[in-house]
Amino acid sequence: MRDHSLFLLLCAAAAIAGPAALPAQAVERSDTPRRGALRVTFDPRIMTWEEEFTANGRQPLGAAYAGDSVTQWRSAVALAEENVRAATGLAGYVARLGGSLLAVRAERRVMPIGFEYGITRRLSLGVTVPIVRVAVRERFRAKPDGSNLGLIDTTGYTAFFSNLSTALTQLNDSITAGAYGCPGSAECLRAQALYAQGQTLASALASAVHGNPDTAALFLPTAESEAGRILSTIVAGLGRALADTFNISAFSHDTFRLPALPVPGDAAAALLDDSLSALGLAPFANTARRLRFFAGDVEVTAKYRVLARDTYAAAAALVVRLPTGHQDSPKDPFDLATGDHQTDVEGRVTGELTLLHRLWLNLSVRAARQLPGQRERCIGPADQLFLPATTFARLRWDPGDYVAVDAAPLFRFSRLFAAGVTIGYYAQGRDRYAFLSPQDSTEVAGRVGGAVSTAVLEPGTGIRQARVGLAATFSGPRLEGGFSVERTISGAGGPVPVATMFRIVIRQTFLLF
Repeated sequence: MRDHSLFLLLCAAAAIAGPAALPAQAVERSDTPRRGALRVTFDPRIMTWEEEFTANGRQPLGAAYAGDSVTQWRSAVALAEENVRAATGLAGYVARLGGSLLAVRAERRVMPIGFEYGITRRLSLGVTVPIVRVAVRERFRAKPDGSNLGLIDTTGYTAFFSNLSTALTQLNDSITAGAYGCPGSAECLRAQALYAQGQTLASALASAVHGNPDTAALFLPTAESEAGRILSTIVAGLGRALADTFNISAFSHDTFRLPALPVPGDAAAALLDDSLSALGLAPFANTARRLRFFAGDVEVTAKYRVLARDTYAAAAALVVRLPTGHQDSPKDPFDLATGDHQTDVEGRVTGELTLLHRLWLNLSVRAARQLPGQRERCIGPADQLFLPATTFARLRWDPGDYVAVDAAPLFRFSRLFAAGVTIGYYAQGRDRYAFLSPQDSTEVAGRVGGAVSTAVLEPGTGIRQARVGLAATFSGPRLEGGFSVERTISGAGGPVPVATMFRIVIRQTFLLF
């Protein structure tokens, strides 16, 4: 509502200002302020997205934390599945946690204020200072529907494993001492088979409850699930066979208790937060207020208008983008940067062509050399969102160069107003990473227990994307403005936000002398 009111206000102001030749507003424009004039531009842009284009197609930002694919749980689910199969013989058993969802909504608001001063009637110098607001909303929900796993109560199995071990030890001692007609009798063979079964069951259950050096155990089948009922039957059958057939009563199956209920949603969220905290990473939470506002990368521009005719015009510009922005945190995969925080040198060519007094074609081509800088990263594959803090390092970073093309065919309804569509394309080369020194490489290798290559960070950094949108532009002698809305329609080469961008342009020219 506020944006709509502002748009109507600017339209009214432009109409009051009187007729004038309409300059381009939908993309970068070619004209410069006259000598001695200062043009002030306010160009707020709001970009929001909840999905991104990936190698696996279009996916929500929290896709890695949906259903049983939750990264921090996947190994624990696989551990439970493997051990239940070993204990029960159910080769087709599949462990499920049920439905879970990480809902993520990202928003970046860029509020640049630009100052452009006319040196001559064709040459101008300018500076743009962007203030950027970033905000990410994150909320994790878990539902037990479809789950066949519950949380392990690690305090309730001490007596069970102690009694099971004692019973199996008694059985083995009896076999060794020649009881049950050993060796060679049918009863001895049954005792040996039961001992082997008990050893397999004890090993699988111990791994399921206590985990192993690589994976912590978190889940067991619920008591009412198919696997839970079969597992309880097997444990009870072992106890009865030991007592009834071989007169060993030190083992009671009642001390092995399976979870009564699936993992509840609040417990799943708390478990996930604990897991992220153990990795030294930020928990799922909305962006804190103190981390929302930062400066972006300041731009300094020199622009020269090469051509200026009634029906066509062109200009060239050299832009130096300074390292004043704020980079994203490597310990939060959903954190948003306000700038690259490294120097860019960009060349721009803009052109405008009017056909049949009504059709207005605007074109902007940009290409940049992004100079090397430094960046903090957790070193690991790009598809692993949550890497432990032990992989953290400050690296030498050489971002890929880029080229961008923006076009806006507009229809001129009057000397004051035009509207049409926008088309944009952006392509960036792959980033390159390296350790700052051999010592840094050695330190990271020592923390993670082996050599680490920075090359794993490079896949997924070379991206391409296309956008389309609608735009309207209007102008008076000194007050100018426009509005546009664009949508990213395709992306490739790496994660590309499926973003919608709203843009308002307001320009005012002041004659200083």
